[in-house]
Amino acid sequence: MEEMFQKRNVPGNFNHSMLEENRVMKRKIKLALIATYPTMAEIFVDITKDRGDLEARSIYASFDRAAQIAREMERTGEVDVVLSRGATAAQIQSSVELPVIFIPITPFDVIQVVRKLGASVRRIALIHYMRHVPGVQEIAKMYNIQVEEYSFFSQKDIEAAVYDAYRKGIRTIVGGEVSVRVAKSMGLSGFQVSAGREAVERAVEEALTVFTEKQKERNKAVQMKAAYDSLKEGVVVMDEEKRIVVMNRVAEELFDRKYKLGDRAGTDVIGDKYWQQCQAGKECSVYLRKIKKATYGAAHMPVTRKKRFIGVVTRLEDVTRTQEMEQKIRNELHLKGFVAKYRFENIVTADSGMKRVLQQARVYAATDSSVLIEGESGTGKELLAQSIHNASCRADGPFVAVNCGAIPENLLESELFGYEAGSFTGAKKEGKAGLFELAHNGTLFLDEIGEISGNVQTRLLRVLQEREIMRVGGSRIIPVNVRVISATNRNLRTFSQEGGFRGDLYYRLNVLHLSLPPLRKRMGDVPVLAERFFREYGKNEEKQARRLKAVIPILTSYSWPGNIRELQNTMERYGVLSELMETERMGEEELREILGTSRQDGADNTMQLDIRLGGELSEIVKQVECEVAKRYLEDYGNNQDLAAKALGIGRTTFWRKCGGKGEEAHGNSSR
Repeated sequence: MEEMFQKRNVPGNFNHSMLEENRVMKRKIKLALIATYPTMAEIFVDITKDRGDLEARSIYASFDRAAQIAREMERTGEVDVVLSRGATAAQIQSSVELPVIFIPITPFDVIQVVRKLGASVRRIALIHYMRHVPGVQEIAKMYNIQVEEYSFFSQKDIEAAVYDAYRKGIRTIVGGEVSVRVAKSMGLSGFQVSAGREAVERAVEEALTVFTEKQKERNKAVQMKAAYDSLKEGVVVMDEEKRIVVMNRVAEELFDRKYKLGDRAGTDVIGDKYWQQCQAGKECSVYLRKIKKATYGAAHMPVTRKKRFIGVVTRLEDVTRTQEMEQKIRNELHLKGFVAKYRFENIVTADSGMKRVLQQARVYAATDSSVLIEGESGTGKELLAQSIHNASCRADGPFVAVNCGAIPENLLESELFGYEAGSFTGAKKEGKAGLFELAHNGTLFLDEIGEISGNVQTRLLRVLQEREIMRVGGSRIIPVNVRVISATNRNLRTFSQEGGFRGDLYYRLNVLHLSLPPLRKRMGDVPVLAERFFREYGKNEEKQARRLKAVIPILTSYSWPGNIRELQNTMERYGVLSELMETERMGEEELREILGTSRQDGADNTMQLDIRLGGELSEIVKQVECEVAKRYLEDYGNNQDLAAKALGIGRTTFWRKCGGKGEEAHGNSSR
């Protein structure tokens, strides 16, 4: 057992990386040992004498005298760390702000004393400062003796311990220098426990570690101060007693440098109303206040630890500068193209159904929920998405649009979520932010959402659930605050039921739903839109009006499979050609050729009919005519005049083909 203790306590090497760090310090580390007995000082001097990175000194003193010496060294800056032992170390620690390292009694130190005791000594009293010495009772068993342990905090405790041991018949006292002196004054045997070389070495190593950490803390404090001072806004941190913990340069200037760290500044920085609100755990959102004849946005945030209020962080920002910065950011985003250009005011319609869609979209704009817009290609889904964004609280944020169907699957994932440097061949060496990051605090418009792959669907679902992304090839979680508006020309519900799209993602995207009608179902909008698109061509308004009037019947008899986009392109072509030709004098077929709207063109020009057979041919023909008439009526937005014209029959005939119920069922939509 004795050999085991000896092997475990062989003096070891210092932490070389720590010593290397100390060697690069600009000055030597100043250590002072205040020893309670000469042997400890001798060991300390021997350990530190050849160290080029240390400036070491030792003083022989204890209790009050030791504390007095430590205070004087602190005042004159002679020492960085103090080492001492037991109650003396404790008294020094309570007297100075310097780090104080305790040199402990180790089991090996106790063994060294016990080995010196005569065979007649069977009972001893071990008196040590405060801390329990591990392994004492195991040592007692090993040497077949009884050990009575006493802890002390002051010299009076030592005297009481020696007296109690004497009363119990114990005549051998083991302890520090004071314990031995008191024992001998009472006629008892006293043996001093001396700190061994290993204990002193460990204390020196701990002193170096503590000093290094203190230096790091000081450096960190300087860096944090520099960081706070670099901010353009004023920052003040106060503790729960309204004492200043941090005040940066801007805040110091705002308050005319009349405060320093530790001062109470609650009245100036934060009023009682806001202080009480923070104490209750509620953040005080930005409000305007006057400071030195300028307007500042002030905000206060409570600081808590384990749900206990421990202070307040106050931010003071120059409102004028903030407005200038926001304008600069908006200009930069505009240059990058992340700006929504269209508003609800830009959407022209005379159709009651379309007006209902717009009214619904305005309501949706006031919320922050995901929106799914369904509609055929060319119906204006992105224009509607931009309008929702510009009418929302995110209007000052970016609007980022991506056509999911136009980007290959292997690139879409990195476009949406970004990637880290070296993630794949061809990646930028510095990495790249994804569209979700670029759309932070704004809106991300995902067009043709039904075309994304299953893998991208899975990642997109996670973003919508967690509001955070991870770049391709990265491990860092990035929180994002993005509203997603998606669009599709598919019936996404049916597509998900068929297994082509994740059902859980569909419901995440389809919190709010908008369905844009195709142009053929809002034919009343064709003349209005045609006039708007045609307006910019030609300078003679009267001639322009005649040219437009000549083609309106043709435009309203066409089904517009490409919807508004096709109409816009058609009017652009007609506008260019009408300046070169006398189009107002052309016949219908010539105009149709120029417009590209022949009667055979168009989508949905077939239909399936369920006909009841068994009657006469005339009855079967009536059924077919009625179904075709109803289909045309639906395609032309319940406008009987346009439907009749498209079929090449009169309005009365059309009404009769519908079974004589068209007027009653549909009313006169043309009025």
